[in-house]
Amino acid sequence: MVGLTLDEDGIPNTAEKRYEIAKKIVDKAISYGIKKEDIFIDCLSLTVSAGQDESMVTLECIKMVKENLGVKTILGVSNISFGLPNRKALNNLYLTLALNYGLDLPIINPNEESSMEVINSYKVIKNIDKACTNYIEKYSGYNNKKKIKVVDVDITLDKVIERGLKEEAKYSALSLLEKYDENHILDEILIPALDIVGKKYDSGEIFLPQLIQSAETVKVSLNVIKESLLKEDNNTISKGKIIVATVKGDIHDIGKNIVKIMLENYGYEVIDLGKDVPIEEVVHQAKSYNIKLVGLSALMTTTVNSMKETIKALRENEIDAKVFVGGAVLTEEYAKDLGADYYSKDAKSAVEIAKMNFL
Repeated sequence: MVGLTLDEDGIPNTAEKRYEIAKKIVDKAISYGIKKEDIFIDCLSLTVSAGQDESMVTLECIKMVKENLGVKTILGVSNISFGLPNRKALNNLYLTLALNYGLDLPIINPNEESSMEVINSYKVIKNIDKACTNYIEKYSGYNNKKKIKVVDVDITLDKVIERGLKEEAKYSALSLLEKYDENHILDEILIPALDIVGKKYDSGEIFLPQLIQSAETVKVSLNVIKESLLKEDNNTISKGKIIVATVKGDIHDIGKNIVKIMLENYGYEVIDLGKDVPIEEVVHQAKSYNIKLVGLSALMTTTVNSMKETIKALRENEIDAKVFVGGAVLTEEYAKDLGADYYSKDAKSAVEIAKMNFL
């Protein structure tokens, strides 16, 4: 069981208040017969760019939970660096500190070599990796290895996207602009490539991290195309405007952000209202932009009612827009009960919904 240190008032800005919430969660879980060893508390890391003073609050809370409650801790480490350059450096330092404060389960990318180096090194220093056995096995002869990056100059942009090669995407797009106009690259190369990736995702051939990587790669190419259009005094490529928002009371926006990236890559203009968005704000913005499609996200069961009320408000205000909803707690049947027009199980299905509404 995973418990998050937040309540109706949001995320407290002190370690003591977050700890109080953690204690309530643990006490309640134990009362239901859940064993302490099965409980993980997430003390919640927030981006240091928005709240620099709270980065240590999270770590202090981890220490308090470990020492006083005797349960395990979990943390999304990379949240700390969101919106900043050289995220890897911040992530790895924060991971090191968090481990030392008692973090048991860091949520990280296991394919990020430097992060795994931190963990493997930490296990040596803390005498977890006895006789440095695992460390030696992994890194014996490490200094003699030379990493050579091979760049295939003939690789096409669609293959670049499928493989998620961000660096190559920029140069590939620039090269194509010498031969084709921007719309041709978008409609005939970028979108078909994303479609192929989407089909592979649907079939289980690739997984969410690879889908996101491909979407981020398209974003690199798309930025090149947009810059080219701006030089020609042509503002942007837009197939239609779509509002996305995480509903009132819900502070989770990872899923929404992935949907935004995918929609933008397919040529839609996305107006992101953010998270914990008041009902009246969604209505106001939908009216202001004359929106035809609204996407609402909710991760927690306690905020699904906000989604229902938001949809109701859009109908009552006679907003002529279709609504699609998504989130971990939703199902297609649940979406219909809420009054939504569509259920979006993932970012790929959100794109299909957009296609249906902007023919």
